[in-house]
Amino acid sequence: MIMSNWRNKFIILALITALVAVFAACGDEKEKPTVIFSDLNWDSAQIQTAIAEKIVGDGYGYPTDKVFGGTVPLFEAIKSGDTNVSMEIWLPNQLEAYNEAISAGTITKIGKSLEDNWQNTFIIPQYIADANPGLKTPADLKDHMDLFVTPDSKGKARLLNCVPGWECEKANLKKIPAYGLEDVVEMVNPGSGEALAAAIRGAFEKKEDVLFYYWGPTTLSNDLANDYGGYYQLEEPPYTKECWDGDGGCGYDLAQVLIVMRNDLMAAAPDLVTFFEKWDFNAPNQLAASGYMAESGADFPDVAIWFLQNTEDWKQWVTADALDKVLASIG
Repeated sequence: MIMSNWRNKFIILALITALVAVFAACGDEKEKPTVIFSDLNWDSAQIQTAIAEKIVGDGYGYPTDKVFGGTVPLFEAIKSGDTNVSMEIWLPNQLEAYNEAISAGTITKIGKSLEDNWQNTFIIPQYIADANPGLKTPADLKDHMDLFVTPDSKGKARLLNCVPGWECEKANLKKIPAYGLEDVVEMVNPGSGEALAAAIRGAFEKKEDVLFYYWGPTTLSNDLANDYGGYYQLEEPPYTKECWDGDGGCGYDLAQVLIVMRNDLMAAAPDLVTFFEKWDFNAPNQLAASGYMAESGADFPDVAIWFLQNTEDWKQWVTADALDKVLASIG
């Protein structure tokens, strides 16, 4: 009887030890921090976020979340810790805020996002440039204003501007007085990146006179160049830091687009740092994904799955274990 009691106690103790080990293992899994993406409100950023979220969640086992918004509010979000990864920080647009956050030890650049991108405030279709050879610079708009007057432009030339909440909106607003165009150009906000692209594409399809802001490489800029006769960027003085920090009366610098992570997440997720350091969403990858979305009408999560099923570069960015898990998750 005494031996039986001891045997029962030993069995109970062994069961308790096993349960403790199980709960400890579960606890280890729950210790992985949540990766919260800045889900910026334009296509290339949302496509990259969807792809990264799928890999981070299914491949590396991190819980994920995202916060949707514009450039300015989401930069504040990553500074405050409401998000902890951004797939597209654009420089020089966000240079001042970026430098402040770097100096404060809040964020670190961990990878390169898009290829070098161009930006421009004053773009016209090539068919307008051909018909108006005197329209070469922003100052020339003073003599060609009537081309771009529309019912919503208050008798001035309508400029389809950068989307509200993006840093380029503020940069473009500085350019108007810098070039003496206050009585010549009326900025019109499109409301969203999709609305801006649709307005531009629609004008080109109808051969309308349109003055606009856009950037590349993108599906739209590629289509305008190859299918609609091209576009012409009005000539501005070259970028200098002194000009950009001053009245802004100069062209954009060639954009660098970076991936950044909060430093506290870097310490907790070093395997993700290694992953993002290898990330390279080059122009072929970008145009493939955005082209598929345009043709199919798929939403961003489905574009991410298509990209992972139909391209190869991303397989070099991840560990062998993460690769197997992602491939298993997408079928």
